[in-house]
Amino acid sequence: MISGFNTDIEFDGIVYHVQTEDKGLSARMIMSLVYNGGTILASKRVAYEDLLTGAFSEKELAEHISRQHKLICAAVRAGRIDELKEMASKSSPARANVSTEAASATVETAVQTAPLQVARVKVERIIRVTPHDPVPVPVPVEQVFEAVEIIEERKILPPEAVEVVSELSGQERPSNNKLSIEMIGDTKFKGGDRSTVNIMVCRGTDRKVVRDAQIMLKVLGSSFRPVIFHAKTDANGLAKVHLQLPHFHAGRAALLVRAINGGEEIELRRIVTPG
Repeated sequence: MISGFNTDIEFDGIVYHVQTEDKGLSARMIMSLVYNGGTILASKRVAYEDLLTGAFSEKELAEHISRQHKLICAAVRAGRIDELKEMASKSSPARANVSTEAASATVETAVQTAPLQVARVKVERIIRVTPHDPVPVPVPVEQVFEAVEIIEERKILPPEAVEVVSELSGQERPSNNKLSIEMIGDTKFKGGDRSTVNIMVCRGTDRKVVRDAQIMLKVLGSSFRPVIFHAKTDANGLAKVHLQLPHFHAGRAALLVRAINGGEEIELRRIVTPG
């Protein structure tokens, strides 16, 4: 299985996320995406038909993926975001058959047209993804019992002795159309565990579900590099993310979940305990 690459790059005060992966032998294409805040700013698709003319080599394909990822990262570090956007907008199916060497030369030319500016790279971590083989997650069963009080022969008041008083009587309840996000199910996380995070995105007082909302889930810690996952809500406003929490035994860590829809962002955080 060919691994993908994910890198966070800061330039001019903005953090860009670069992701490169192989789309499989059926598509025969290497795709790179540049994100900012969960929004795709630019994409680069390069076909590798030339690698299938003889004996197929995963090592050679992995080298092409790594080379394309490094070139896109170099362009972002050089501040060539607009050129990457323009290159993505001009791409067409006819140009998708260009060999990996020609596409790499095009990106190298865009990078070398101006002196590179050094930017600090925050993250570079390889994540293995198996879309059709979800990780089995053990579901913890917890039962919490509150204090029990036994009531014996208490005197019950008659209905006419009870008066219902509401301070909101005759007033309209306030309404809004704001984006809201919540985590469904277990919200306790421990380092080293495999977890499935279920996220729901709604809008307004009536809690109307929001479909196609961009979800970014980031695991942050003082003793390990951040790990980033992306997802999108379905027709029911739900998104499910399978993740492997990094092992750590000291320091602090947190899980940050951010939803973006219609230009509005909202996020929540959960603590990750050492494990």
